[in-house]
Parts: sequence; C-alpha cells; structure tokens
Amino acid sequence: MNHKSRAARTLPVRSALAVLLLAATACVDDPEDPAGPPPDDGGPITLAAAMAETGRHSAEGIEVARGYRLAVEILNESGGIRGRPVQLEIRDDGSDAEASARLYAGFVASGTVDALLGPFSSPITESVLAVTEAAGVPTVAPMAAAPSIWAERQRQWSIQLLTPGPTYLQGSVEVAVFGGAQTAAIVYENSAFPASVVEGVREAVRRHGLEIVLDRSYEIGAADHEAIAAAARDAGADLFIGGGYTADAAGFAAAAPAVGYRPVLMSLLLGPGQPRFAEAVGQAARCVAGNAPWHPAIQTAGFVADNETFVRRYEAAHGKTPGYHAAGGFAAVELMAEGLDQAISGTGGPDRAALRDFLFSARTATIAGPYEVAPIDDAEAGAQRGLKGLQVQWQDDGAGGLALRIVHPWAAANAVPCYMR
Repeated sequence: MNHKSRAARTLPVRSALAVLLLAATACVDDPEDPAGPPPDDGGPITLAAAMAETGRHSAEGIEVARGYRLAVEILNESGGIRGRPVQLEIRDDGSDAEASARLYAGFVASGTVDALLGPFSSPITESVLAVTEAAGVPTVAPMAAAPSIWAERQRQWSIQLLTPGPTYLQGSVEVAVFGGAQTAAIVYENSAFPASVVEGVREAVRRHGLEIVLDRSYEIGAADHEAIAAAARDAGADLFIGGGYTADAAGFAAAAPAVGYRPVLMSLLLGPGQPRFAEAVGQAARCVAGNAPWHPAIQTAGFVADNETFVRRYEAAHGKTPGYHAAGGFAAVELMAEGLDQAISGTGGPDRAALRDFLFSARTATIAGPYEVAPIDDAEAGAQRGLKGLQVQWQDDGAGGLALRIVHPWAAANAVPCYMR
C-alpha cells in the first residue's frame, strides 16, 4: 500500500425493476444477514460498475471510469488489498437507466463480485440502487448528487461520495453579490439533479436578497441556448445560473456573447469544473464559474494515493489534467478499498456487513477531501455530510490562455473572482 498517503490522512422503470430484483435477490444471501459472497479461496477481490461510456453522458462517464481504473492500477502496484490483487469489471450502460440496472443485477447474480461502484448521474444511480439495496451489496455512488436519492430512503447498503446537489452553486450566488449583482436568472434542465441544484440556488438567492427575474426549466436535450440567453438579457439578469450537463454548459457559455448578453457572473453546473470546458468554448469561458467538488491544486490524500500523485499519473496516462469526475471515480475506489481492507479476514471473502458498517460510520478522507455520511439509522442514511464543494472560475492565465482557479469559499480561494461586467 501507499503508506505515505495513509499517514497523510487526517481522519482515521418499476415493473422492469421488479423482475431484476427477483433475479438479483434469488442469487444472494439475506441482506439482513449477509454471509459473504465469493468462496474463501484467497483469490482476487472483484469490484464492478456499469458506466456511461457511450450515449448522452459519455463525456462524464468516461472520466469516472478512468478514475476507477487508475485507482485500481495504483492499488495493485502497492500490493492490492491485504496482498490480494483487485480486479475491476466495467460494462457500458449506454447512459440508460434500465440497461444499467440490468447490468448491476447481472453483477449480483454472478456471485463473483465483492462490492460495487456506482454509475454516472443521479437518475441512473437511483434505478441501480433499487437493485443493489435489495441484494444487500455495499455500493459507493460517486456521481449521485440529487438529495431525493437519500432523503427519507433509509439506505442500508449505499453511500454518496460527493457533495449534495443543493450545495453545488450556492457559493456562486455569494460571489455574484460580491461583484454587485442584484438580479438573477435561474435556468435548468428539468431532471432530478439540475432541479436539486436550483433548489439550493433559490435558497441562496433569497438569503442574499437578489430578485429573480427569470426562473425557467427546459426539457432534456431541448434547450435553445441563444433564446434562453436572450431572455435573461432582456430580463436584466445580473447573475445567470443553473444549466444541465456538460453540453448545456458549453451551449450557454457560447450563447451569451452571441446574443450580446454580459451578466455580472455566469455560473453553470457540470461543465466549468472540467479542464476540457475552455477547449470547447474558447475565450467565451472567460469568467464563467461553476462547481467543482475537487481541484487539482488541493492538498488531499486517501487510502490509495495523495492528490499530487493522482494528478501526475492521470496526466501521464491521458495527456491532460483530470477533472472532478475522474477524481470522484478514483476517490470511490479509495473509499471502498479502505473498507475492504478492514472487512477481509484471512483468505475468505469480505464480510459485507462489516464493509457496510465501515462505509456508514467512517470519518476518513480520499483525494476528494473529507468523507463522512449520515449514519445508518438516520432518515438520510448514506448522504454525504463531510465534503464541501468549491466554486471555480476560468480566468486569464497571463499568457493569452485561461486557467481554472478557485474563487470560493473565500478561505480556500487561490484567486479573486473576475466578472463579465
């Protein structure tokens, strides 16, 4: 194992799913008394995940999968888990919730998988957890920020790794007010995760006394970016905030200058926090802000590596700086590996109950930062409580290009915010 990184840690649709659940639960032990899966042969530890490597969410899904693979690679270089190699199986779910649920049902039914890593996106994760919860298989969900997945659900086997949706862009509202914004346009894709983000935005807007001059949703894949930007311009919105997934972020950033719209601040989810965002929209990215649960410059460490090592190895493998989707995937493997390290005894398979108890009770850290979730008897069991997100912004780098910098929270910032006007 990477002993340096250990020491660096600061803290020790329904009908279709019904068929899947029957198939899955018929092939595993009672979730209330899991006896442990795979045979006691001292063989490899097997992790599995379905991921959006094609389809609508492929840009983000590919990055998460890269994070999974890199963490397992480094873990095995250090001797695996208690001397046992770790195997990783990733299947493409095509960005489809039902396909993903079928794949996880297959993992469960195989009897060869020790623990599961989640898919990409909140809606897909919610479908998958219906399968994995019923089967009693410990699951780390790194890309499921919608609070509805956790609130009043009494999760027993699944935990959330990254920050909850409502907190994603609240810091950007404070940044906008600091720049003189008095009015806001809230625009978002009508799906679970973006809707949860703007719930938090509305709360922050009210708290800071901004007037909402436009509050509009759009259906998946149906955003007319220029028309919406023009509507925000005509409404006199100083802050343009919200969006959907990566394609919408790029669309809105390009649309604003195209229609002559210059808000004080534009803050978008799932786009600006990724290194490729500036490549996609060029100088239109200047002063665009967004959320990043993680940043390459933060000094963190987990069970597998420290953040510097993760960034260096990712850059060596892929020729570019990682974004938070890759970091989230890496962190999910770190967390699961730390739990498995405690849940394995001798040559047998991991004790699923012990692994579950670790995931719900641990106060630890990954390269993403602090980790702590609501305990298993809480109404929001499994929801992330320890990790706080960052607000990042694309700014002039002094050499004609753009650099992604942290602008909020103020204590963590490495740059002063820039504004479009």
